[in-house]
Amino acid sequence: MKIKLFLLGLAALGIFASCERNIESGELSDISAAAVDVNGQWEVTAHNDSTAIFGPFTVLTTSNPEAKNDSITINDSEGMFWQFQVKAAVNEKIGTFETKLSDCELCEEGVGIKIANGRIINSDSIYFEIQFEDDVTPFGNTYRLKGHRVK
Repeated sequence: MKIKLFLLGLAALGIFASCERNIESGELSDISAAAVDVNGQWEVTAHNDSTAIFGPFTVLTTSNPEAKNDSITINDSEGMFWQFQVKAAVNEKIGTFETKLSDCELCEEGVGIKIANGRIINSDSIYFEIQFEDDVTPFGNTYRLKGHRVK
């Protein structure tokens, strides 16, 4: 009987622990939350694996009212990390965003950009992974951008 209770408690602990989010490792679970404010200006640092490679710099995200808030525009407003501006699908209820492949709106040629695992956390932190077609190896590097709201 004690072994069954111990195993049941261990299973419950495992389920509870699997629902946590860890922004540092980039692992983000699907936790339900109240609507998240995705509009804002964010100061982020770019990482390749776990090494910071650039930053901090400012990334601006704004809702697109013509699309009835189903997408946001994300850009490197200072143009210092990578000059990009791209639209991404957004779920404002849980603060997630992504794009499988979108064209850079600032580039003369249609340079592809992919954003995965985008998340606004508690309306004050941001995390997303981004890849660029015009990288040395097209889409070969996944940059992890994470930071906090400044406006």
